[in-house]
Amino acid sequence: MPLSSRRKTAFVVYGSIALAALIIVFVNFDFDSNSGATAGPSDSSVDREALAQVAPAMSDKAFHRNYESESQCVTCHTQQVMGAPDMPHDPRERCEECHQVEA
Repeated sequence: MPLSSRRKTAFVVYGSIALAALIIVFVNFDFDSNSGATAGPSDSSVDREALAQVAPAMSDKAFHRNYESESQCVTCHTQQVMGAPDMPHDPRERCEECHQVEA
């Protein structure tokens, strides 16, 4: 049975709305090419100055003052070495941009 003109118009309108919604979703998310999972906002879109205002300070301990690389941070904070708190975010480059040693 052929579709009426009104049904064809409705199909085109609703189909266009659904397509636009899918495009918006795909444009706003980064996809990890290996797993297909969303990676969230890219690091380039992160407001580092705002994060630095709310990021917890590092304790004034020798291992924080002698900071050498992010891999040291990740090791301690993913394995809770010496009671280090777990990181509530994925590892990032340049931890000291947001986290500063307490004065």
